[in-house]
Parts: sequence; C-alpha cells; structure tokens
Amino acid sequence: MRDQRIAPRDPIPQREALYILVDKPVGGGGSDAEANRFPVFLNDERLVTFAKIVGGVQDENILQMLQTAKGFRRLVHSIGVSVVSDAPDKAAVFSMYFSGEHGTEGGSGKISLCTNGVETILEMACVEEQDTDAVPGKFLIELPCEEDTALVTVKFYLHDGYHAPRFDPDPPVEFDTPQYNAMIARSCLSTGNNARIKRVLEDLRAGKPVTLAFLGGSITQGAGAIPEQEKCYARLTFEAIRDQYSSAPDQVNYIKAGVGGTPSQLALNRYDRDVTRNGTVSPDLVVVEFAVNDLGDETNGCCYESLVHRIWNDPGEPAVILLFSVFANDWNLKERLAPVGWRHELPMVDVLEAVSPQFGATTAQRSVITKRQYFYDTYHPSNAGHRIMKDCLMYLLQRLDAQQSMAPAKEAPPYYSFYFSAMEAYDRSNLPFDISVDPGSFTGTDEDLQMVALDNDTYNTAQFPFNWKKTSGKKPFQMELVCKSLQMVFKDSASLDFGRIRVTVDGQTVAYYDPREVGWTHCHATILFAEETAGKHHIEICMAPEDEGKTFTILGFGVVR
Repeated sequence: MRDQRIAPRDPIPQREALYILVDKPVGGGGSDAEANRFPVFLNDERLVTFAKIVGGVQDENILQMLQTAKGFRRLVHSIGVSVVSDAPDKAAVFSMYFSGEHGTEGGSGKISLCTNGVETILEMACVEEQDTDAVPGKFLIELPCEEDTALVTVKFYLHDGYHAPRFDPDPPVEFDTPQYNAMIARSCLSTGNNARIKRVLEDLRAGKPVTLAFLGGSITQGAGAIPEQEKCYARLTFEAIRDQYSSAPDQVNYIKAGVGGTPSQLALNRYDRDVTRNGTVSPDLVVVEFAVNDLGDETNGCCYESLVHRIWNDPGEPAVILLFSVFANDWNLKERLAPVGWRHELPMVDVLEAVSPQFGATTAQRSVITKRQYFYDTYHPSNAGHRIMKDCLMYLLQRLDAQQSMAPAKEAPPYYSFYFSAMEAYDRSNLPFDISVDPGSFTGTDEDLQMVALDNDTYNTAQFPFNWKKTSGKKPFQMELVCKSLQMVFKDSASLDFGRIRVTVDGQTVAYYDPREVGWTHCHATILFAEETAGKHHIEICMAPEDEGKTFTILGFGVVR
C-alpha cells in the first residue's frame, strides 16, 4: 500500500497531442545506422506525411506550420517520447534536430529516457534555436547497442489554441486471411511470358544452382525494414523461393543490389559491378524495382527499358520480373514503366494496386493494413510492408507455376528505346587504353562515400571507391574519347566544402552541377550528351568560378560507344 504521508504530485493539465510516430521499429543495425544511432528523417514532406497518416491531421494551417522551423516552434510546446525494448531497463537518448539550407544541421535538443515505455518530455524551450534553422530535420534515437531494436512513439504536445485529431490506434494486421489474400492478388499486373520463370522453377526443383538477384533503390536496399538485412522484401522473397521450390536450398544464391536514392539511369552503370560481379555471376532471375526512383530520369523511360533489355539479353538469359513499389501518397511510375513490361511480355507486380485501394476503407469495411502500418516513412515500407511485397512476388510465382509452359518470347522492338543498353562503366580503376584522362587538380580519392550493405553482408560497401576528388589547384579534369553518349556519376554532399562545377564538351558549356542540392551523401548520375553517331569528344570539368576553392568528386562514367 502507498505511504499516505507522501502527497501525490498535482497532475499537469494534458495538452492536446498530435501523434507523429506510433510503435515505430528502430535499431537492428543497417546501412543508415551510425553505431547505435538511428535517424528518422523529417524533411522533404516526411513530417507532414507522418502528421497526416499517423496523426490524422487535415488542418492545412497545422501542416504548413510543420514545414518550417519557425512554424514548428509556434505550434509545438513539447515532444513526448516513449521507447519500448525487450530489455526495459536500458537507457536511450532521443534528439530533435533542425536543418538549415541544403541539409546542414541547425539547432537541437535531447533527452535521456528508459526503454520501459514511460513517456519522457522534451520541452521545445530546451531545444537550441539557431538563426540558420530552416526546417525540422530529423529525430535521432540512440540505443545502447547497434544490434538493439525498439519501438518508438513520438507525439507533439501543442501550444494553447491548436487542436489535434483524436488518435485511434490501428487494429493488428491479420495476415493470411481471405481479405489479405484478395489484396495480394490485386498486385498481379501481368504474368507475361512464363518460359524463363518456368525454367528457373524447374532448376530449383532439380536442385541445380540458381541465383536470385534484386536490383533497385532504397526499398530493395531494405530501408524501413528492422533489421534491414533480415526483414527486407528481397531477403524474405529469396528465402521463400528457396524454401518453397528448391530441393537443394544450399544451391540457391542471393544477390541484393539496392542503393538508396538511385534510379535505373545509375543502375545501367552499376549492373555489371553489383549484379553480375563483373561477369563472374550469371543471375537466373532478376527482380527490377525502380518504380518510385525514376521520376527524375532524364530519358523518361529510355534508361529503364535499356536496363531491362540489357538484363534480358545477358548470356544466361535470366528471367526478369518488374516490381512496382508505392509511396505514401499512393503514387508510382506504373503508367510510364508498365508499357515496357507489356511490350516485352514480362511478369509485373504492382504493390500500389494491392494496398492503395484499401487504405481508404471505412471503419465498417476495415482496412487489411493502414498506411501507418504499411509505411515506415513517406517513402519506405515497414516490416509489414516488406512482407506484403514478398507475398505479392510469391503470388505471381504461384500463378506462373500453375500455368502451362509457353514458347520463349521473341525480342520485340523497343517501346521507348534500347539506346543505353550497351553502356560501359568506367572509373579510376579500369579506364581502357582508348580513353585519355588528365585529372588536373582532381587527383584525390574520396573515401566519404555512400555506403550500402549488399547481399547478406553484415558490413557496408562503399559505392564508387575508385574516384577522382578535386584537391588544391585550378586545373580542369580533361577526358578525350570516341562515343555516342557519356554519363557522369558524381557525389552529392551536404558538406560546405563542396561546390559547383562547370562541364564543357568540345569547348561548349553543357551544364553546371551543384552537389549540395540533394543534401546528403549520394550517387548522382547525369547524361552529358547523347548523339546518334559516335564521334571524338573532349570533356573538361572544372570548379565554377565562385567555388574555385571548394571540392567536387567525380565517381565514374558511363559510355555508350
């Protein structure tokens, strides 16, 4: 019995609260983790999306206030945070960061809390304010160990005069029900020609060596899955195919080649490196996932079709499945990319068609899964979302397995173009004799690169480590070669040390490129020119006049002869 001599503390009047995260899983390592530090990014409409799909906010005034640092401080009085882990007596740290222009860090504040689910309050008055603060940047959760996992709930307590919707917790997702199975079935956009898939399934059943490859962006990398390497859709699909179809599981090999923020335009450059491992691996099945990465594709589908054509014409004749994932705004590029699948009779899976129609179900109808449950953030699926992607792919394979075998498909003419299919990738390590390079002042090697965990690796691999980084001096990088088209891959960075470059081709300025526009360390591919016939070209890359004292990193090139 409680000691009656101890007076209880007076309760603090409850402010209206807006939920931003509810039981969001974090931890388990992953390529985005720095030791035991796990970020939840709030920029690029992420915070607004959290407020909409988690907090149920429809008030446009509140949504606008969440998009700026000043508006955020006018709206939010304090932040309530709770963390639950399997070891409830551990200590965790929660931080809130604002960002300046181009992703630079601004003011911040942090609190320590216990992982027992008890809410701890971070008052905004205790969060440092800087003149450069532009937007809410990120939450950062620090757990005791890199391998730890936890569930994090964050809610904003609002200043007087602002009102938040009443929170209604989601019911648990009921997998493997008739409603769930009907949702999965909607994802089968096309079974296409089944000849190559049938051959893969036959080889699996016969116990032959089979290599399953997954090529895509951050979703294929595993973003949103906790732990990333174990719970991503690629790993789940590989394991499901191996366990269901192979008579010799140890003969089934796994390649995961997802790189965050990269489109098919860059995949053309890295396909041989990351999938065929420079010709040493011949994949039997390749799942291609770029339906939410290709919006900025300069070629509007040509690079995507060229990539698919390149894979399809590999000597091992792999089967190809086109996978269309989905963003939280119920969007993907199916309308642009599906015609490629139709033209070439490729099996296609559309996750948008599976999940988006039921997101808006009424209480009486009840969604199979809500947006809060499907999405980890604006762009990436949660563990439940990755499982659904796996189930969609497995449903397609089951459909194909039940069909009668077809004659192999004949190569069809392009829907867009095969122009970039034969792109050759070069960097500092493999320049051929007929490409002349004078690095000028670009003699350094950048080691602060985008890092990705490939396959089942427990470590990260640096992307484009054989690069050219500008050091001191003003001498331009110069290249001479004969080709039809040239792609340059460069490093994006939020660092103030990086500056703009000017690119000239045959003496004419073709573009200026600013590596700080994206605001994070990232591989960026751009096409410098594309012509009908091959010719000799002279390329010069130098710092823009106003940035001569800064640096820039050229990661590599893609050449179409």
